[in-house]
Amino acid sequence: MKFTLILALSLFGVNAFSSTFLINEQALIDLAKQENPNQLQIESSFKKSQVDAMELEDQFGYELYSKYNHQNTKEKGTISFQPVFGNINQYQVGVKKYTKYGVVLDANTGTNVQSGSSESGTEFKDLHTTRHELGIQLDLWKNLMGKVSNAQFKNLKDIEKKDELQSEISEHTFLVNVRRLYWNIVANDLKLKIQEELLIAANKQLADAKSRRANSVSDNAEVAKFESLVYRRTGQVIVKKYERQALFKNLRDLFPSLNGKELELEKYNIDKSVFEVLTCSAQINNQKEIPFEHTKYDDVTKLLRGVQERQRDIDQSYDDFDLKLDLKFFQVGVSSDSEDSGSTYKGDYQDSLNDIADNDRNGFSAGLMFSIPFGENKKATAEVKEKLSEMQLKSNILSLDSNVRATHTQVKSSVLLLADLMKAQKANSKSLQVRVRELKRKFQQARIPEYILIQDQDSLLESDVSVVDTQLRVVNTILDYFAIFNTYPCSFNRK
Repeated sequence: MKFTLILALSLFGVNAFSSTFLINEQALIDLAKQENPNQLQIESSFKKSQVDAMELEDQFGYELYSKYNHQNTKEKGTISFQPVFGNINQYQVGVKKYTKYGVVLDANTGTNVQSGSSESGTEFKDLHTTRHELGIQLDLWKNLMGKVSNAQFKNLKDIEKKDELQSEISEHTFLVNVRRLYWNIVANDLKLKIQEELLIAANKQLADAKSRRANSVSDNAEVAKFESLVYRRTGQVIVKKYERQALFKNLRDLFPSLNGKELELEKYNIDKSVFEVLTCSAQINNQKEIPFEHTKYDDVTKLLRGVQERQRDIDQSYDDFDLKLDLKFFQVGVSSDSEDSGSTYKGDYQDSLNDIADNDRNGFSAGLMFSIPFGENKKATAEVKEKLSEMQLKSNILSLDSNVRATHTQVKSSVLLLADLMKAQKANSKSLQVRVRELKRKFQQARIPEYILIQDQDSLLESDVSVVDTQLRVVNTILDYFAIFNTYPCSFNRK
């Protein structure tokens, strides 16, 4: 029985421990790598461009085709010896190859099998005509040397690379946002501790006021004043606890695996972290040039510039005329052997092949195909397409480039200013601590009224909270920098 009780208590202890998640920065970073609610959306965006590139590449592959046609007629010949072929079967099989260079290759072979008769009494049975053909179609203007199709192919490949980079950027941005949430939780905890310390002080002051009233040193008004102070600071503590629960909810929304678990903030060293941030900011401040080598945004911008140049050529060709050269090299063999003194003609497939092999049956044809789009609609559409592509790509390029440059410039100046502000706020808090300590002594000696002490305590509270806000602002500023320059070598740029 004793062993069973110990075992049950041990299992309870394990369950209790497993149902608590200790919040620290590294644990959240590890969790961010495992769980990303936007991962499917990120992957689908990348897969979309990948599929588009593959579909276009498929258009430049091989195409196997075959044809069959049957014709039967009972028409009468115009003259008596003219044969009428009433039963015709046509077979063809071939392979086409579309290339990115405006060239289409076509190799095919076909056989025409026909039977019929003439009114003069001549019979024709299974006459075979076989044709081997090699065709080459060249684009001479709109897609000369594949300038359009090749540009489309390169654009889709670059967009695929761009989306792959942006998926990596999105993953890193999510990680940075998780870290940002962690430091908001830390800041909330620091403010909560400040509020709780002041609440403890207010309760002590209330107890002292009640003691003095009992000794007829103070009155009900003073006690009521400190009671009001206790209620006010209790409310401030509750507000901070409410804000903490809201932050915990944000954390659970990001990571569904945390639902059903108690969240507890692990110990942290804010001064060490702020020192890391300031060290990183000093390193960034000494960086004379923008460190493009540490950001993927610059690679994305370069890819988009290439897409922009090629897309302009693609859009301008939309309403252009089309000129193509069609070349065909072929061999034709016919089997038609007479029987019964020339009144019956028969043939087979092998005889038609022998006719090609034994005789010079080569042929050649060339043709030009020219088409011009009519109307203003297509021209207007081409202009709108070109402007739309230009605006979209230009806007994206400018936004990315501006973001990279502005982030570097802003961080170089902002963090140093915030560091100076934090020093001033800490110095102010130290001065106020000395003043509050002196005012407490004077109040106990009944040399000052209670409201003066409370005012200075509130001023100290505001100063301490301002220090925390500035520390958080410093951390968020450097995290903004790492969201852009994700591989910047700095100890606070944790992965």
